[in-house]
Amino acid sequence: MPATPESLQSFVNYCQQHLRGDEKSEAQTFLTKFFQAFGHEGTKEVSAEFEDRLTKGSAKGKTGFADLVWRSRAGVPGVLIEMKSKRENLSKHYAQLERYWMRIAPNRPRYAILCNFDEFWIFDFENQVDEPVDQVLLEQLPQRMGAFSFMEIGGLSPVFKNNQVAVTERTARRMGELYQLIYERAKKTGFRDFNEEQLQRFLLQCVMAMFSEDRGLLPSNLFVGLVQDCKDKKASSYDILGGLFQEMNRPGVTPAGRYKGVNYFNGGLFASVQAIDLTSEELGLLDACARDNWSNIRPSIFGNIFEGAIDPEKRHAHGIHFTSEVDIRQIVRPTISDYWEDRINAANTIGELNTLQMELQGYRVLDPACGSGNFLYVAYQELKRIERLLMDKIAARKRSESTVAAISFVTPMQFFGMDTNPFAVQLARVTMMIARKIAIDKYQLTNEPALPLDTLDQNIVCEDALFGRWVKANAVIGNPPFLGGKHLRMTLGDEYIDRVFNRFSDVKDSVDFCAYWFRLAHHHISETGRAGLVGTNSISQGKSRKAALEYITQNGGYIHEAISTQPWSGEANVHVSLVNWCKQQPQVYHLDNHPVQQINSSLQSVIDVSQAVRLKANLNQCFQGIIPVGKGFIITEQQAEQWIKSDSKNQEVIKLFSMGSNLAKKPLGKPDRWIIDFNDMSLEDAIEYKLPFEWVRANVKPERDKNRDAKARKYWWRFLRFRTEMRDALASLSGYFAVPEVSKWAIFISCASDWLPGNKTKAVASDDFYILGVLLSSVHRIWMNAQKSTLKADIAYTHNTCFETFPFPQNPDTKLIKQIRVTATELHEYRSEQMQKKKWGITQLYNAFFNEPSSQLYQLHAKLSKLVMQAYGFNENDDILEKLLTLNQELAAKEKQGESIVGPGRPVE
Repeated sequence: MPATPESLQSFVNYCQQHLRGDEKSEAQTFLTKFFQAFGHEGTKEVSAEFEDRLTKGSAKGKTGFADLVWRSRAGVPGVLIEMKSKRENLSKHYAQLERYWMRIAPNRPRYAILCNFDEFWIFDFENQVDEPVDQVLLEQLPQRMGAFSFMEIGGLSPVFKNNQVAVTERTARRMGELYQLIYERAKKTGFRDFNEEQLQRFLLQCVMAMFSEDRGLLPSNLFVGLVQDCKDKKASSYDILGGLFQEMNRPGVTPAGRYKGVNYFNGGLFASVQAIDLTSEELGLLDACARDNWSNIRPSIFGNIFEGAIDPEKRHAHGIHFTSEVDIRQIVRPTISDYWEDRINAANTIGELNTLQMELQGYRVLDPACGSGNFLYVAYQELKRIERLLMDKIAARKRSESTVAAISFVTPMQFFGMDTNPFAVQLARVTMMIARKIAIDKYQLTNEPALPLDTLDQNIVCEDALFGRWVKANAVIGNPPFLGGKHLRMTLGDEYIDRVFNRFSDVKDSVDFCAYWFRLAHHHISETGRAGLVGTNSISQGKSRKAALEYITQNGGYIHEAISTQPWSGEANVHVSLVNWCKQQPQVYHLDNHPVQQINSSLQSVIDVSQAVRLKANLNQCFQGIIPVGKGFIITEQQAEQWIKSDSKNQEVIKLFSMGSNLAKKPLGKPDRWIIDFNDMSLEDAIEYKLPFEWVRANVKPERDKNRDAKARKYWWRFLRFRTEMRDALASLSGYFAVPEVSKWAIFISCASDWLPGNKTKAVASDDFYILGVLLSSVHRIWMNAQKSTLKADIAYTHNTCFETFPFPQNPDTKLIKQIRVTATELHEYRSEQMQKKKWGITQLYNAFFNEPSSQLYQLHAKLSKLVMQAYGFNENDDILEKLLTLNQELAAKEKQGESIVGPGRPVE
């Protein structure tokens, strides 16, 4: 039955009458009763676990036991609960709770609770970190049950009193609307009274004033009152707000008048004041923003939302993406927090602790693509928490009260940023100015003056990190821009990209833009420094991996913590990797929140196959299909039939077009599109096919005439890549085998010889079902999964890494070859029958049956894999990946000596 105020009151009464609040002896009783109050039979009955063992830090052997973990499952978000003894200060245990939460995998719960028998601090780590979304006293539980709705059967949506994210999103978007409103008005006058940069500074001065008013840096209700006066037409914002900003830049305290009590802020943000006369509509929006509670604004996301509301198209075009707080912390915690916490925990003498204090005072953090300052803000707040942790330990050793309030030494001046966007730089400076006041309030730093604000003009600068000077920093963090190599020139221009290629002349290919930041970050961190960056998941694949992560691991770097791939939490529809590394060998490694023995440049913990050699015997056997470049080459079936009917000769240049989608989704993989294919014909030969040629002239040539590639313009009737080698290899075969370039399963199927493979297809030049059997076996799938690229969550089968490096069996028994061929044929016939009967594609078939032991699909694959293992001489206890890598190296050495090896050609029987 669901929770009721009565069931929760009964729980409160029990706790007050029977429990003393001892963590060790009473936590499990408390939690069992807590679950029962919300209608559950108990904790075990819902699969919640007591004392779940989790890693605590980055030092070897540092593990702990979370008091209760209730993992998420379909439709229910779950919860992590950490208990402390009665009257314990819960703020001291936030870091432990967060670390436990990060280490839960899989099915990490969304919510977390700190509880000391008297009060509950509720956290929604997927939405708002470092601040509870609600705090509820035990006796308030019956009246505040809505904050715990996620505990109920079915997991309902909770209602929290401190959801700062919602407030921040609303206010930031309002500020974005205000900017657009003023900007469009100014644009109509040709920016006669102020330019865009002056408008941006004016609004940032408003932001600082609104924050300062609600944080006690300005007299109460001053800014709200000034805006109201302007709305009531008692004054002009040009005079009133402009006057306020001038006072905020005047040393001393304003002694009298309308701005009485305004203190000096700084000579940075307020050094230049551009007054603006706002309209009634604009004042209405500013008034709405001013009346929000700026004490609840989260600076770590405000800037990005505000900036995105101003010019979202520009941000997406240049690969600039919003980073969620939880992802920022998955960079900041391993790179900065764990490093310092482990060192503080290991220090036991006053001398050691004082040395750490001096080092912390000089510790510098750099974000070389800082945007609005999100990473820098989170890192600053973490270092202030580390400062408190260190000073508390010093005080404990001296047996005195903590001196942190009197001696606060971590300042925004230790943080540095670079960005090419001038407005983002201004936002980042404001974010860090706000950060200092928040830390003063949070840690009650009574002896640290809140004003004047730091002037960060020399710390956070408008500069291109790829060409500018990086400050010497102990930690480099951030989210550099994502932009695929093929989009670089189109987006950033030839001149700029030529500069980049000259600057990084040892990077031979076009790579994802973010790869350059990984190289520079590794170059700039010291021997004891650390770095953590977010990149697209291509950073661990192909050319980008070689330019970035392989460069790091081959130049003294150790990847100690990483998330290999996850959907991006921001607006961009990409998958990302989170990578943390250092130059001193770490004691422990964590990959996807699991402890592992090592992490290689492919962001895998298994043996590193990135050094596998492409075997000559496998070359020109697996091909990427043709690349047309011109939508007009594709025609309908009706057009194909009409043109062939008009002239039977046209069938020579009209082909069924096989792409990855039909291979994966259509029954038997049969193509559903037709394409005009002039192969390598001369213009004189192509014109002989009148109807297809005229169609291409009308529908392809205009597009090709605009193409940047001179060859594409000159030979407009041909495909840009018509793949002569592939056609020659397939010409004499009765069929071939193919796999979609990107798919969920990456399963090879048999294709008819008259299907023309497209660029989303990888075609193997063989019609021997023995070869198909090897490619469908678990042996090849193990190799493929180690070598594959990924696009989002799908497998990307690459012919140069998955196929050309794959060592085929060298001395298979003739009987085994026949058995593999027969079994592969049987599997092919079974799949064909099922796809035809059910009207399914190969993906749907494998979704339904591949992991079902009772299915014929599962059994045929198991039989095939067993036979292929025998052909290699492997057994089930072998490390197959290691065996294959060894075989690859051995065969490569033989080829180097001039010996021939067995490739995917038909074996001799």
